[in-house]
Amino acid sequence: MPQTVLGLDIGHSTIKAVLLTSKGLSGGHVTAFRTLDIDACGGIEEALKKLAEDKTFCDVPCGVCLPLADIILRQVSLPFRDENKIRKTLAFELEPLIPLPIDEAVIDYLMIPRDGLLVAALAKKSVREWIEKVERSLGEVSVIDASPTALAAQIIHNKKSSASGIILDIGHSSTAAAFYEDEVVVNVRSLAFGGQHVTYALAEDLSVDRDKAELLKIGNDYPESSGKALDACRRFCSELKNTIEYMKINGVLQNEPKQITVTGGGSLFIPLQKELENCFSCPVEVLDFFRSKQLEIEEDIRSQLQPQIMNTAIAAAMRIFAGKKSFNFRQGEFTAKNARLDLKKQLKLAAWIAGIIFLLAVFNQILDYSLKTRQLNNIKKQITLIFKKSFPEAQSMVDPLQQMKTKLAEDKKNFGFGEGLPEATTADLLKEISGMVSSSLDVVITGLSYENRVILIKGEAKKIDDVTTVKNELLKSRYFKDVTMGSTSLTKDGGKVDFNLRIEVK
Repeated sequence: MPQTVLGLDIGHSTIKAVLLTSKGLSGGHVTAFRTLDIDACGGIEEALKKLAEDKTFCDVPCGVCLPLADIILRQVSLPFRDENKIRKTLAFELEPLIPLPIDEAVIDYLMIPRDGLLVAALAKKSVREWIEKVERSLGEVSVIDASPTALAAQIIHNKKSSASGIILDIGHSSTAAAFYEDEVVVNVRSLAFGGQHVTYALAEDLSVDRDKAELLKIGNDYPESSGKALDACRRFCSELKNTIEYMKINGVLQNEPKQITVTGGGSLFIPLQKELENCFSCPVEVLDFFRSKQLEIEEDIRSQLQPQIMNTAIAAAMRIFAGKKSFNFRQGEFTAKNARLDLKKQLKLAAWIAGIIFLLAVFNQILDYSLKTRQLNNIKKQITLIFKKSFPEAQSMVDPLQQMKTKLAEDKKNFGFGEGLPEATTADLLKEISGMVSSSLDVVITGLSYENRVILIKGEAKKIDDVTTVKNELLKSRYFKDVTMGSTSLTKDGGKVDFNLRIEVK
């Protein structure tokens, strides 16, 4: 079922909000967005209240991204990677490194290469205040994350390269830089450079006021040779390069950046993009989540929305759907209520699914039993038909297999079926005898029996020589092993000879 969430990018001077509805396993639909000037609204709480005046932003789960200045970041090395051990040990390792008591901080971490951890800490007081501020005006806060890591998690997720890179979120007065390597954020830094520095430099170069310079910057309507603006960009590139060298010396980074991704209002200044390319000799990509994440946008807001301005708010909304890819300060005593409710819903759903699976299994067994019963009845009918056809004289069928065995045994005994050569039947033996007794001989067979591989023949012949001839002919048969003549006598009328022949079958 599609879920609608609110992404809040809370900066020093503005709050950016995006309403995102999930769409399948990937992508989404942006239905509304707002940008609020904190000073113009009279503070953060007043800005949130103003946002809540539009009810479409209310009563939906919120993902909140905070500026880097509010969060303490440290690097810690531990000789193990087991989650349970890290959780038990991390507080002791971090305590001397942060300027507040460890029991007054919410701690989260990301694993980085070479047994390192990128650890983030936020005062519990701040977590509590942010939850109260947002939930007082909008919906329940599901996630509280740091802006650069939430942004980086969504970008790195799409990159399958182990090469290092930089993600620059160039805001109004500062830039958050996230450095990644091997598809993992290894460090985050805040640099004192933002869009306003370019605006002030352009105002001096062009001798115009700040507002006019801002419009010229946004509209790309300025001369390429704006000296002070370019100098500001070069100083920023130099500071960034020094930061990278420092991290390489400390072993945090192993390689030079192979790609730079820029976002934020300051990224719209084209000369800055060119200076970054020249300084680091690598391509600069302007981030557009709407294109890379295949996000749809309502037609009535499409022309007003600038991806570079709203990317972090989009990342804040997507952070609600993501797993453990970044920080989340809404944990422990601050765990979101809806997360617990979701757990109950998931357990209830799991119970329903288990019940459905059980019912399907029972139905399958019943269906299988029914099919097998039907097959068995058909087999029984076929057996009955075969039995009645083969043994019509049987009064009833009790045990057809045993009855058939008994009947076959009787036939063997009476007719000798199955005796002798495997291929010879009683009919074959009779045919053999009939064929080998010449029709020219005056011989009549009056009796024949076959039992225990012995054939006994009784008959009448005109003379004894004819009986001898019959005997000799039968000895030539491939079926007979021996033929012997028994007693002979004259018939009562004295005109013929009665004879007996004993034939042993091979």
